[in-house]
Amino acid sequence: MTREVLIWRFAIQQLIHWTIVGIAIPVLILLFQARGFNLQDIGLVMAVWVGSTAVLEVPLGGVADRYGRKATYLGSLVVNILGCSALLYVTELVEVLFSAFMLGASRAIYSGTLDAWFYDAFQQCRQQCRQRKLTFHTAQSYVNMSVTLGLALGSLLGGWLPDYVVSTGVQWASIYDLNLVVVIVANSLLITTTAVLIREKREQDNVVVKVTHLSVSVQVLSKAFSHDVIKRLMQTTIVYGAVLSAVETFWQPYLMSIIQTTTSGPNESRITLFGLLAGLYFLMAALSSWCAIRLLAFCKGSHKALMFWTRVLAGAALIMMANTNETWAFACFYLVFFFLFTLGNSSQSVLLNEYTESQYRSTMLSVSSLVVTCGAVVASLLFGFISEHYGISLSWLICGGTLVVSSAWFVLIPDNHSAAAQQ
Repeated sequence: MTREVLIWRFAIQQLIHWTIVGIAIPVLILLFQARGFNLQDIGLVMAVWVGSTAVLEVPLGGVADRYGRKATYLGSLVVNILGCSALLYVTELVEVLFSAFMLGASRAIYSGTLDAWFYDAFQQCRQQCRQRKLTFHTAQSYVNMSVTLGLALGSLLGGWLPDYVVSTGVQWASIYDLNLVVVIVANSLLITTTAVLIREKREQDNVVVKVTHLSVSVQVLSKAFSHDVIKRLMQTTIVYGAVLSAVETFWQPYLMSIIQTTTSGPNESRITLFGLLAGLYFLMAALSSWCAIRLLAFCKGSHKALMFWTRVLAGAALIMMANTNETWAFACFYLVFFFLFTLGNSSQSVLLNEYTESQYRSTMLSVSSLVVTCGAVVASLLFGFISEHYGISLSWLICGGTLVVSSAWFVLIPDNHSAAAQQ
Protein backbone atom coordinates (compact mmCIF):
# COMPACT_ATOMS: atom_id res chain seq x y z
CA MET A 1 0.00 0.00 0.00
CA THR A 2 1.35 3.45 -0.90
CA ARG A 3 1.28 6.42 1.43
CA GLU A 4 -1.34 8.09 -0.76
CA VAL A 5 -3.71 5.10 -0.50
CA LEU A 6 -3.10 4.93 3.25
CA ILE A 7 -4.02 8.58 3.65
CA TRP A 8 -7.24 8.11 1.66
CA ARG A 9 -8.29 5.09 3.73
CA PHE A 10 -7.64 6.79 7.05
CA ALA A 11 -9.18 10.08 5.91
CA ILE A 12 -12.41 8.34 4.87
CA GLN A 13 -12.62 6.46 8.17
CA GLN A 14 -12.01 9.66 10.14
CA LEU A 15 -14.55 11.55 8.03
CA ILE A 16 -17.24 9.03 8.98
CA HIS A 17 -16.18 8.82 12.64
CA TRP A 18 -16.22 12.57 13.20
CA THR A 19 -19.42 13.07 11.22
CA ILE A 20 -21.08 10.84 13.81
CA VAL A 21 -19.44 12.77 16.65
CA GLY A 22 -20.61 16.04 15.11
CA ILE A 23 -24.28 15.05 15.19
CA ALA A 24 -24.45 15.63 18.95
CA ILE A 25 -22.28 18.75 19.12
CA PRO A 26 -24.80 21.51 18.23
CA VAL A 27 -27.43 20.32 20.70
CA LEU A 28 -25.66 18.49 23.54
CA ILE A 29 -25.80 21.33 26.07
CA LEU A 30 -29.30 22.30 24.89
CA LEU A 31 -30.36 18.69 25.54
CA PHE A 32 -29.14 18.98 29.13
CA GLN A 33 -30.89 22.33 29.55
CA ALA A 34 -34.11 20.86 28.14
CA ARG A 35 -34.00 18.34 30.98
CA GLY A 36 -33.87 21.09 33.58
CA PHE A 37 -30.16 21.34 34.36
CA ASN A 38 -28.52 24.73 35.02
CA LEU A 39 -25.01 25.74 33.92
CA GLN A 40 -23.41 24.52 37.14
CA ASP A 41 -25.10 21.10 36.76
CA ILE A 42 -23.94 20.96 33.15
CA GLY A 43 -20.42 21.83 34.25
CA LEU A 44 -20.52 18.87 36.64
CA VAL A 45 -21.79 16.53 33.91
CA MET A 46 -19.02 17.61 31.55
CA ALA A 47 -16.44 17.27 34.33
CA VAL A 48 -17.50 13.65 34.87
CA TRP A 49 -17.50 13.09 31.10
CA VAL A 50 -13.96 14.31 30.57
CA GLY A 51 -12.86 13.12 34.02
CA SER A 52 -13.65 9.51 33.21
CA THR A 53 -11.57 9.96 30.08
CA ALA A 54 -8.70 11.31 32.16
CA VAL A 55 -8.80 8.40 34.62
CA LEU A 56 -8.79 5.71 31.92
CA GLU A 57 -6.75 7.44 29.20
CA VAL A 58 -3.17 6.34 29.92
CA PRO A 59 -3.82 2.74 31.08
CA LEU A 60 -5.95 2.05 28.02
CA GLY A 61 -3.29 3.59 25.78
CA GLY A 62 -0.96 0.84 26.96
CA VAL A 63 -3.60 -1.79 26.21
CA ALA A 64 -3.89 -0.53 22.63
CA ASP A 65 -0.11 -0.66 22.15
CA ARG A 66 0.01 -4.23 23.38
CA TYR A 67 -3.18 -5.91 22.16
CA GLY A 68 -4.02 -4.03 18.98
CA ARG A 69 -5.12 -0.51 18.17
CA LYS A 70 -7.88 -1.47 15.74
CA ALA A 71 -9.54 -3.93 18.15
CA THR A 72 -9.34 -1.39 20.97
CA TYR A 73 -10.95 1.27 18.78
CA LEU A 74 -13.82 -1.06 17.79
CA GLY A 75 -14.42 -1.77 21.47
CA SER A 76 -14.78 1.97 22.07
CA LEU A 77 -17.61 2.15 19.54
CA VAL A 78 -19.53 -0.51 21.45
CA VAL A 79 -19.13 1.43 24.71
CA ASN A 80 -20.24 4.62 22.96
CA ILE A 81 -23.40 2.92 21.71
CA LEU A 82 -24.20 1.80 25.26
CA GLY A 83 -23.58 5.30 26.64
CA CYS A 84 -25.81 6.99 24.05
CA SER A 85 -28.53 4.40 24.64
CA ALA A 86 -28.46 5.15 28.36
CA LEU A 87 -28.49 8.92 27.79
CA LEU A 88 -31.55 8.54 25.59
CA TYR A 89 -33.71 7.38 28.51
CA VAL A 90 -32.29 8.95 31.68
CA THR A 91 -33.61 12.19 33.19
CA GLU A 92 -32.14 12.47 36.71
CA LEU A 93 -28.75 14.08 37.31
CA VAL A 94 -27.19 10.94 38.81
CA GLU A 95 -28.33 8.88 35.82
CA VAL A 96 -26.98 11.45 33.37
CA LEU A 97 -23.65 11.39 35.23
CA PHE A 98 -23.49 7.62 34.71
CA SER A 99 -24.15 8.04 30.98
CA ALA A 100 -21.50 10.75 30.83
CA PHE A 101 -19.02 8.39 32.50
CA MET A 102 -19.63 5.74 29.85
CA LEU A 103 -19.24 8.22 27.01
CA GLY A 104 -16.04 9.53 28.56
CA ALA A 105 -14.77 5.96 28.91
CA SER A 106 -15.50 5.41 25.22
CA ARG A 107 -13.34 8.38 24.34
CA ALA A 108 -10.54 7.10 26.58
CA ILE A 109 -10.63 3.71 24.88
CA TYR A 110 -10.21 5.06 21.35
CA SER A 111 -7.84 7.90 22.28
CA GLY A 112 -4.57 7.62 20.39
CA THR A 113 -5.40 4.22 18.89
CA LEU A 114 -5.86 4.92 15.19
CA ASP A 115 -3.64 8.01 15.35
CA ALA A 116 -0.71 5.87 16.49
CA TRP A 117 -1.60 3.21 13.91
CA PHE A 118 -1.59 5.85 11.15
CA TYR A 119 1.83 7.24 12.07
CA ASP A 120 3.46 3.81 12.15
CA ALA A 121 1.73 2.68 8.95
CA PHE A 122 2.74 5.91 7.21
CA GLN A 123 6.40 5.41 8.07
CA GLN A 124 6.29 1.79 6.85
CA CYS A 125 4.64 2.52 3.51
CA ARG A 126 6.79 2.72 0.42
CA GLN A 127 6.56 6.05 -1.35
CA GLN A 128 6.05 5.91 -5.11
CA CYS A 129 5.88 9.63 -5.88
CA ARG A 130 9.40 10.83 -6.72
CA GLN A 131 8.57 14.40 -7.70
CA ARG A 132 7.86 15.61 -4.19
CA LYS A 133 8.38 14.51 -0.63
CA LEU A 134 5.16 13.63 1.15
CA THR A 135 5.86 14.43 4.81
CA PHE A 136 3.83 13.34 7.81
CA HIS A 137 2.96 17.00 8.49
CA THR A 138 1.29 17.18 5.07
CA ALA A 139 -0.43 13.83 5.57
CA GLN A 140 -1.66 14.84 9.03
CA SER A 141 -2.98 18.11 7.64
CA TYR A 142 -5.01 16.22 5.02
CA VAL A 143 -6.42 13.92 7.71
CA ASN A 144 -7.22 16.92 9.92
CA MET A 145 -9.17 18.42 7.02
CA SER A 146 -11.13 15.18 6.76
CA VAL A 147 -11.81 15.24 10.51
CA THR A 148 -13.10 18.78 10.48
CA LEU A 149 -15.16 18.25 7.33
CA GLY A 150 -16.77 15.31 9.10
CA LEU A 151 -17.50 17.43 12.16
CA ALA A 152 -18.97 20.11 9.91
CA LEU A 153 -21.26 17.68 8.10
CA GLY A 154 -22.31 16.07 11.37
CA SER A 155 -23.00 19.43 12.97
CA LEU A 156 -25.17 20.53 10.05
CA LEU A 157 -27.15 17.31 10.31
CA GLY A 158 -27.29 17.57 14.10
CA GLY A 159 -28.70 21.09 13.94
CA TRP A 160 -31.32 20.12 11.36
CA LEU A 161 -32.65 17.02 13.13
CA PRO A 162 -34.44 18.86 16.02
CA ASP A 163 -36.16 21.18 13.56
CA TYR A 164 -37.19 18.10 11.58
CA VAL A 165 -38.74 16.63 14.74
CA VAL A 166 -40.68 19.87 15.29
CA SER A 167 -41.88 20.00 11.67
CA THR A 168 -43.15 16.40 11.68
CA GLY A 169 -45.05 16.78 14.94
CA VAL A 170 -43.76 13.42 16.20
CA GLN A 171 -43.78 13.29 19.99
CA TRP A 172 -40.37 12.74 21.60
CA ALA A 173 -39.36 13.23 25.21
CA SER A 174 -37.06 15.93 23.82
CA ILE A 175 -36.66 17.31 20.31
CA TYR A 176 -32.95 16.47 20.64
CA ASP A 177 -33.42 12.73 21.23
CA LEU A 178 -33.43 11.89 17.51
CA ASN A 179 -29.79 13.00 17.41
CA LEU A 180 -28.90 10.25 19.89
CA VAL A 181 -30.80 7.62 17.89
CA VAL A 182 -28.94 8.55 14.71
CA VAL A 183 -25.59 8.37 16.55
CA ILE A 184 -26.40 4.88 17.85
CA VAL A 185 -27.33 3.54 14.40
CA ALA A 186 -24.37 5.23 12.67
CA ASN A 187 -21.84 3.88 15.18
CA SER A 188 -23.16 0.38 14.57
CA LEU A 189 -22.44 0.81 10.85
CA LEU A 190 -19.02 2.34 11.56
CA ILE A 191 -17.87 -0.87 13.24
CA THR A 192 -18.18 -2.71 9.91
CA THR A 193 -16.71 0.16 7.89
CA THR A 194 -13.63 0.40 10.09
CA ALA A 195 -13.04 -3.34 9.91
CA VAL A 196 -12.83 -2.99 6.11
CA LEU A 197 -10.80 0.23 5.82
CA ILE A 198 -8.22 -0.21 8.57
CA ARG A 199 -5.68 -3.00 8.11
CA GLU A 200 -3.50 -3.44 11.15
CA LYS A 201 -0.23 -5.28 10.84
CA ARG A 202 0.76 -6.60 14.25
CA GLU A 203 4.51 -6.45 14.75
CA GLN A 204 6.60 -6.93 17.83
CA ASP A 205 9.83 -5.59 16.26
CA ASN A 206 11.44 -8.84 17.42
CA VAL A 207 11.37 -7.59 20.99
CA VAL A 208 9.58 -9.47 23.73
CA VAL A 209 7.58 -7.02 25.79
CA LYS A 210 7.73 -7.96 29.44
CA VAL A 211 6.86 -4.70 31.11
CA THR A 212 3.46 -4.12 32.66
CA HIS A 213 0.97 -1.51 31.54
CA LEU A 214 1.70 0.41 34.74
CA SER A 215 5.45 0.54 34.17
CA VAL A 216 4.95 1.63 30.57
CA SER A 217 2.57 4.38 31.67
CA VAL A 218 4.99 5.59 34.34
CA GLN A 219 7.86 5.63 31.87
CA VAL A 220 5.89 7.58 29.27
CA LEU A 221 4.55 10.04 31.85
CA SER A 222 8.09 10.69 33.04
CA LYS A 223 9.25 11.46 29.51
CA ALA A 224 6.19 13.61 28.82
CA PHE A 225 7.19 16.08 31.53
CA SER A 226 10.98 15.93 31.22
CA HIS A 227 11.73 15.92 27.47
CA ASP A 228 12.78 19.35 26.17
CA VAL A 229 10.10 19.41 23.47
CA ILE A 230 7.30 17.23 24.81
CA LYS A 231 7.08 18.92 28.21
CA ARG A 232 6.43 22.29 26.52
CA LEU A 233 3.73 20.72 24.39
CA MET A 234 2.11 19.25 27.51
CA GLN A 235 2.18 22.59 29.33
CA THR A 236 0.37 24.34 26.50
CA THR A 237 -1.94 21.38 25.97
CA ILE A 238 -3.54 21.67 29.43
CA VAL A 239 -4.43 25.29 28.63
CA TYR A 240 -5.68 24.17 25.21
CA GLY A 241 -8.00 21.66 26.89
CA ALA A 242 -9.34 24.20 29.38
CA VAL A 243 -10.03 26.83 26.73
CA LEU A 244 -11.60 24.34 24.33
CA SER A 245 -13.87 23.02 27.09
CA ALA A 246 -14.97 26.52 28.12
CA VAL A 247 -15.88 27.43 24.55
CA GLU A 248 -17.53 24.13 23.62
CA THR A 249 -19.58 23.94 26.82
CA PHE A 250 -20.94 27.48 26.88
CA TRP A 251 -21.23 28.71 23.29
CA GLN A 252 -24.73 27.24 22.91
CA PRO A 253 -26.30 28.92 25.98
CA TYR A 254 -24.41 32.15 25.16
CA LEU A 255 -25.78 32.23 21.61
CA MET A 256 -29.25 31.25 22.82
CA SER A 257 -29.24 34.19 25.24
CA ILE A 258 -28.31 36.53 22.37
CA ILE A 259 -31.15 35.12 20.24
CA GLN A 260 -33.64 35.49 23.10
CA THR A 261 -32.74 39.14 23.63
CA THR A 262 -32.65 40.14 19.95
CA THR A 263 -35.51 38.12 18.44
CA SER A 264 -38.98 36.88 19.32
CA GLY A 265 -40.75 33.62 18.67
CA PRO A 266 -40.08 29.96 19.47
CA ASN A 267 -36.37 29.28 19.79
CA GLU A 268 -36.71 25.65 18.71
CA SER A 269 -37.30 26.77 15.11
CA ARG A 270 -33.83 28.31 15.12
CA ILE A 271 -31.84 25.25 16.20
CA THR A 272 -30.69 24.86 12.60
CA LEU A 273 -28.64 28.03 13.17
CA PHE A 274 -26.68 26.17 15.84
CA GLY A 275 -25.96 23.35 13.42
CA LEU A 276 -24.98 25.77 10.67
CA LEU A 277 -22.63 27.67 12.95
CA ALA A 278 -21.09 24.47 14.31
CA GLY A 279 -20.65 23.21 10.75
CA LEU A 280 -18.91 26.42 9.69
CA TYR A 281 -16.84 26.22 12.87
CA PHE A 282 -15.37 22.91 11.78
CA LEU A 283 -15.04 23.98 8.15
CA MET A 284 -12.83 26.78 9.42
CA ALA A 285 -10.73 24.13 11.15
CA ALA A 286 -10.47 22.24 7.85
CA LEU A 287 -9.35 25.45 6.18
CA SER A 288 -6.79 25.97 8.94
CA SER A 289 -5.35 22.49 8.30
CA TRP A 290 -4.91 23.38 4.63
CA CYS A 291 -3.41 26.77 5.46
CA ALA A 292 -1.06 25.24 8.03
CA ILE A 293 0.93 23.55 5.25
CA ARG A 294 1.61 26.88 3.56
CA LEU A 295 2.01 28.83 6.78
CA LEU A 296 4.71 26.42 7.97
CA ALA A 297 6.69 27.22 4.82
CA PHE A 298 6.18 30.94 5.53
CA CYS A 299 7.58 30.33 9.03
CA LYS A 300 10.64 28.68 7.42
CA GLY A 301 9.73 25.29 8.83
CA SER A 302 9.55 26.50 12.44
CA HIS A 303 6.70 24.67 14.16
CA LYS A 304 7.13 26.68 17.35
CA ALA A 305 6.77 30.01 15.53
CA LEU A 306 3.57 28.82 13.85
CA MET A 307 2.09 27.59 17.14
CA PHE A 308 3.10 30.70 19.11
CA TRP A 309 1.59 33.33 16.83
CA THR A 310 -1.61 31.44 16.05
CA ARG A 311 -2.36 30.80 19.75
CA VAL A 312 -1.71 34.46 20.65
CA LEU A 313 -4.11 35.61 17.93
CA ALA A 314 -6.66 32.98 18.99
CA GLY A 315 -6.58 34.34 22.54
CA ALA A 316 -7.23 37.85 21.23
CA ALA A 317 -10.16 36.60 19.13
CA LEU A 318 -11.68 34.86 22.17
CA ILE A 319 -11.47 38.05 24.22
CA MET A 320 -13.33 39.93 21.48
CA MET A 321 -15.90 37.13 21.20
CA ALA A 322 -16.63 37.43 24.92
CA ASN A 323 -17.75 41.03 24.38
CA THR A 324 -20.23 40.42 21.55
CA ASN A 325 -23.99 40.89 21.91
CA GLU A 326 -25.15 40.45 18.31
CA THR A 327 -25.68 37.11 16.59
CA TRP A 328 -23.55 37.80 13.53
CA ALA A 329 -20.76 39.48 15.47
CA PHE A 330 -20.60 36.44 17.72
CA ALA A 331 -20.60 34.11 14.71
CA CYS A 332 -17.70 35.94 13.04
CA PHE A 333 -15.44 35.97 16.10
CA TYR A 334 -16.42 32.38 16.89
CA LEU A 335 -15.26 31.20 13.47
CA VAL A 336 -12.09 33.31 13.46
CA PHE A 337 -11.21 31.99 16.92
CA PHE A 338 -11.42 28.35 15.92
CA PHE A 339 -9.51 28.94 12.68
CA LEU A 340 -6.60 30.43 14.62
CA PHE A 341 -6.93 28.02 17.55
CA THR A 342 -6.46 24.94 15.35
CA LEU A 343 -3.78 26.23 12.95
CA GLY A 344 -0.99 24.74 15.06
CA ASN A 345 -2.55 21.31 15.67
CA SER A 346 -0.71 19.56 12.84
CA SER A 347 2.62 20.99 14.00
CA GLN A 348 1.96 19.82 17.54
CA SER A 349 1.09 16.34 16.26
CA VAL A 350 4.31 16.20 14.24
CA LEU A 351 6.51 17.15 17.18
CA LEU A 352 4.77 14.76 19.57
CA ASN A 353 5.06 11.80 17.20
CA GLU A 354 8.62 12.65 16.14
CA TYR A 355 10.04 12.49 19.66
CA THR A 356 8.16 9.39 20.85
CA GLU A 357 9.37 5.82 20.30
CA SER A 358 7.06 3.65 18.18
CA GLN A 359 6.34 1.10 20.92
CA TYR A 360 5.14 3.86 23.26
CA ARG A 361 3.40 6.09 20.73
CA SER A 362 -0.22 5.18 21.51
CA THR A 363 0.48 5.60 25.22
CA MET A 364 2.11 9.01 24.66
CA LEU A 365 -0.84 10.16 22.56
CA SER A 366 -3.09 9.02 25.39
CA VAL A 367 -0.99 11.04 27.84
CA SER A 368 -1.43 14.08 25.60
CA SER A 369 -5.17 13.50 25.51
CA LEU A 370 -5.10 13.00 29.29
CA VAL A 371 -3.55 16.44 29.71
CA VAL A 372 -6.27 17.93 27.48
CA THR A 373 -8.98 16.30 29.57
CA CYS A 374 -7.38 17.40 32.84
CA GLY A 375 -7.60 20.97 31.59
CA ALA A 376 -11.18 20.32 30.51
CA VAL A 377 -12.16 18.93 33.93
CA VAL A 378 -10.82 22.01 35.71
CA ALA A 379 -12.52 24.27 33.17
CA SER A 380 -15.87 22.48 33.44
CA LEU A 381 -15.99 22.85 37.23
CA LEU A 382 -14.40 26.29 37.56
CA PHE A 383 -16.04 27.98 34.60
CA GLY A 384 -19.35 26.24 35.24
CA PHE A 385 -19.45 28.04 38.60
CA ILE A 386 -18.19 31.34 37.17
CA SER A 387 -20.61 31.23 34.23
CA GLU A 388 -23.63 30.46 36.40
CA HIS A 389 -22.93 33.22 38.93
CA TYR A 390 -20.91 35.85 37.04
CA GLY A 391 -21.57 35.22 33.36
CA ILE A 392 -20.09 33.31 30.45
CA SER A 393 -18.27 36.40 29.20
CA LEU A 394 -16.03 36.48 32.28
CA SER A 395 -15.10 32.83 31.78
CA TRP A 396 -14.07 33.51 28.19
CA LEU A 397 -12.10 36.64 29.12
CA ILE A 398 -10.07 34.59 31.60
CA CYS A 399 -9.52 31.87 28.99
CA GLY A 400 -8.43 34.34 26.32
CA GLY A 401 -5.89 35.98 28.60
CA THR A 402 -4.54 32.63 29.75
CA LEU A 403 -4.19 31.44 26.16
CA VAL A 404 -2.11 34.49 25.22
CA VAL A 405 0.18 34.21 28.25
CA SER A 406 0.69 30.43 27.97
CA SER A 407 1.80 30.76 24.34
CA ALA A 408 5.19 31.85 25.70
CA TRP A 409 5.92 28.17 26.42
CA PHE A 410 6.26 27.57 22.68
CA VAL A 411 9.15 30.03 22.58
CA LEU A 412 11.05 27.79 25.02
CA ILE A 413 11.11 24.85 22.57
CA PRO A 414 14.72 24.47 21.32
CA ASP A 415 15.07 25.72 17.74
CA ASN A 416 16.91 22.64 16.52
CA HIS A 417 14.00 20.41 17.57
CA SER A 418 11.30 22.57 16.05
CA ALA A 419 12.94 22.94 12.69
CA ALA A 420 14.11 19.35 12.43
CA ALA A 421 10.75 17.61 12.72
CA GLN A 422 9.64 17.53 9.10
CA GLN A 423 8.57 13.90 8.72
